[in-house]
Amino acid sequence: MPRVCERRRHSRTPLTCPASLLDKSGRLLFRGCAVDIAPGGIRVVGEGGPTLREGLPVWIELTVPSARRGGPPTRMVKLRGQVRRINIMGEWKSVIVVVFENDFPDRLLDPTL
Repeated sequence: MPRVCERRRHSRTPLTCPASLLDKSGRLLFRGCAVDIAPGGIRVVGEGGPTLREGLPVWIELTVPSARRGGPPTRMVKLRGQVRRINIMGEWKSVIVVVFENDFPDRLLDPTL
C-alpha cells in the first residue's frame, strides 16, 4: 500500500458543534456543523447556502460546550473570517473559512472561557 504524506502545515482538531455563517449585516448565509479546526481556520459542513462564494467576508457563530458550573451548557463564540474554499458534495457543501483572530483555537477549546 502506498504511503500518503500529510501536506498540511497544521494539524486539525476535531470539533463538532452547530455553526452559522453570517454576512456583515447579520443575515444568515449558511448553517451547518463545524467538523474540525486548525490554527488558521475552520471547516463547516451543511446544506444550502446559494449566496455563499469564495472570498466573502463572514462572521462565524459557533455553539460550543461550556464547562462553567451553574451556567448554561453551551456558549456562543463569534469569529470574523473569510470563505476560502467551497467543496460541493451533492446537496451538501464543505466550507473552509479562514479566521482572522489568532487566539481562536484556544477560545473554542478552553471550556472555561
